[in-house]
Amino acid sequence: MKRSPLSRKATIGGVIEVRGILGAAVENLGTRIVGGDWAEGEAISREADLVEELGVSRSVVRESFRILGAKGLIRSRTSDGTRVTPRAEWRLLDPDVMDWRIRAGDTLTLLDDLQKVRLVMEPGIAFTATQMATPEQRARVQATWDRKVEVAEDTEADAAEQRQNFIDSDLDFHRALIECVGSELLEQLYSVIEASLSISIDLQMAAVGYVSEMVGMDESHELHEAVYRAFMDGDAERASTAMRRVIQSAIRDMQEGLARHSP
Repeated sequence: MKRSPLSRKATIGGVIEVRGILGAAVENLGTRIVGGDWAEGEAISREADLVEELGVSRSVVRESFRILGAKGLIRSRTSDGTRVTPRAEWRLLDPDVMDWRIRAGDTLTLLDDLQKVRLVMEPGIAFTATQMATPEQRARVQATWDRKVEVAEDTEADAAEQRQNFIDSDLDFHRALIECVGSELLEQLYSVIEASLSISIDLQMAAVGYVSEMVGMDESHELHEAVYRAFMDGDAERASTAMRRVIQSAIRDMQEGLARHSP
């Protein structure tokens, strides 16, 4: 029986350092807020009600409010209670907020946003990386490409391992190009979104036929190879154009994957 790619990894795993009772309370409230249980501007349940509902202490509820407020989801005022803030104020790049959106069923919108970010960002990264890469960075890109080829040609790993290796090697290749730019801001941005992108890549693979074995990814590999060859040739314009084709293909395949696995 076919499994939805989202059933294998339905969440991206956030970064809340506090787990246990507090972590569970924050996750519960965060998922409900982004899922629309309380509308923007609406007051959420009273502290006393949440204490009873969640089975936690008042201090846990208050600390949960503090964490959610730091993520831009709520604002507490003595005279007005605790209300959900406008969506424009949410820290949408926060890994926990992205995780909660997926848990709340907002996967389609999130992945669509991420692919638009990639379409705007990564062709320029490929262009700049090709121009600016040091010999050491070029060697790093070459190593990640060699690993990507190795994974594509691997016939010994089982299906689940090969699938995860493909995703990991794809992300490593893109990360190596970003490192060539030498921007800490770009590197941090990519580290924030790459976990969600792994779900997107999973959907691409499902869309082109990969369910129980590695099939259908030849086009993706060839498109990535065009980026790699242009980068190694020092042709920034060609690298940028090739990367745009990679992302456009990813968007198409992701949309087909979502359509195939929608209820």
